[in-house]
Amino acid sequence: MKSKHASFFALAILAVLASGCEKPATAVKSETVATVDGDKIGEAELNLALSGLGALSEAQAAEAKTRLLQALIDQRLVAQAAKKAGLDKAPEVAIAMEQARRQVLVEAYAERSFKDVGKPSETEVAEYYNQHPELFSQRRIYRIQELDLTLEPSRLPEVGTKLKSSHSMGDFVNWVKEQGIEGKTAVAVKPAEQIPAPLLGRLSQMKDGQVTILKGRPGHVLVQQLQESQLQPVSLEQAHNAIEQAIVVEKRKVLAAADLKKLRETAKIEYASGYAPASEASAEDEKADSDKADEKPAN
Repeated sequence: MKSKHASFFALAILAVLASGCEKPATAVKSETVATVDGDKIGEAELNLALSGLGALSEAQAAEAKTRLLQALIDQRLVAQAAKKAGLDKAPEVAIAMEQARRQVLVEAYAERSFKDVGKPSETEVAEYYNQHPELFSQRRIYRIQELDLTLEPSRLPEVGTKLKSSHSMGDFVNWVKEQGIEGKTAVAVKPAEQIPAPLLGRLSQMKDGQVTILKGRPGHVLVQQLQESQLQPVSLEQAHNAIEQAIVVEKRKVLAAADLKKLRETAKIEYASGYAPASEASAEDEKADSDKADEKPAN
């Protein structure tokens, strides 16, 4: 019989192959554990892949190392085949590879720059708990029906009016079908902490059976009905660790935003015509108009 860990390690192998672990431009010096047609795989790379699996027992780590090494060898073989086929020169592949490289640098920069955020005080934790009743003292489990409609923006008022006058969600769905409006429906059951903050703020104020309409992605409208909710509060003691982590994440976001603002202020950013954000484009237009106004006609 196969080990219960076999499927876990199989998924881990897929994750390694899909993670895009490319050989760094400047390889870290470490003992070579395997060579694939002259391409070396170092112990440091193998250990880095192993660290991504979290805490493992000694036996699990040994098994994982064996499987991960084979995964890295497979990755090298496929990457070499892709290069021989010239795929690394394809524009879309080259762009994706460069984006992946930059993302790694971004994450490394954030990890180095914002890791030393102090542990929140007990007062901070208690304040966070009290400021977010929808997540803790008034936490609920929500059953939501969502209807994703493909709709022209001009029809939004019509849909809103019909939604308000419908006796039930079923009546509204029938009307949607009669109108030939394409839509997909789904039902989800989620606890408060798994719902995006803007939507949670709205749901926490709704009663069972109430419906709300939201703008979705371009050309789409979302109709959501809170079918049912169940109160399942969480105490401060139960939420303590999660709150600490949330506060640290928020502090890091604030620091990162401030740092990015400084980087933008010191950088020279130039846009091609038509690509500047609306605010900056307006500022440029105003400056151009001002410059024209200051020009004096030649005598």
